[in-house]
Amino acid sequence: MSKPLIMVVDDEKRVADNIAKILHETGRYEAIAAYSAKEALENLSKNKVMLGLGGNRVRLIILDIKMPDMDGLQFLEKLRQDYNEGIGVAMLTAYEDGEKWEKATDGFVVDYIKKPFEPADLIATADNFFAGKEAEMTIKTFEKHIEKRDSFGSKKEG
Repeated sequence: MSKPLIMVVDDEKRVADNIAKILHETGRYEAIAAYSAKEALENLSKNKVMLGLGGNRVRLIILDIKMPDMDGLQFLEKLRQDYNEGIGVAMLTAYEDGEKWEKATDGFVVDYIKKPFEPADLIATADNFFAGKEAEMTIKTFEKHIEKRDSFGSKKEG
């Protein structure tokens, strides 16, 4: 039986390769890196499961928000429109504001990880996702968003 496939999408090659390496070294996952949203879409196309089974070998995407051409939020929107295979997405970003949180949670992300990240947090996200906790993770991320939205609102007022 093959290991679950995780795709890391980040325009910073060093970051993407490092995350893929961290995930691969657990021995529990296969990991590939894409350095643009366009390359990520190509990888998704290459990894579609054939023979009428539907789905995609890529089960989880670790996705940077700030990228040239198509940013992570635009990619997330396209992914949700074009791929109805239940692919999980965890946002990874150094940028955190109300609008980005809103768009990410609208796309039903399973986690929102802030850079710089701890490798253990990335591994925990993958472990929880593949342990079948996707719905629980999505709700928890949405609840974090509500808390953040309140703090973003108080920053504007202050």
